[in-house]
Amino acid sequence: MKTIIYMLFAFSYIQCVFPDLAKLQRKSHTEEFEGVPPLFRAMSSSPNDGYTYNWSVVSFSTDDYDSYNLSESLVNCTVLYLDQCTSWNKCRQTCLKTGATSYRWFHDGCCECVGEYCVNYGVNESRCRMCPEPSSDDEDED
Repeated sequence: MKTIIYMLFAFSYIQCVFPDLAKLQRKSHTEEFEGVPPLFRAMSSSPNDGYTYNWSVVSFSTDDYDSYNLSESLVNCTVLYLDQCTSWNKCRQTCLKTGATSYRWFHDGCCECVGEYCVNYGVNESRCRMCPEPSSDDEDED
């Protein structure tokens, strides 16, 4: 019972302290690139090689309609979420270097690099592990 009360209190506190956090996590900026699909596939299958950012890889099936063969097949949409918050420009530059075909930068600082088979700029949800960062007001001062 104490756990439930604590969870309800924590949830209420978060809503009071970060009332606009949910809004920021939904707002984003997107852009398309020419992309280098073989590079993106290599980067997403062997992440973190030589880069200062760590990321998590999310893949999911999506229907792809082949208009030439008039058939439908399943392909994987793969996105990379940078673990830490980043600026809009750093997000753009990092995604270009991974060979992504587009990116989505969320207004909370989360960066999503999007692979070739994704529609609508990947997943419209901020899922970065360590982002948003707590504000400096929330940290204890000595």
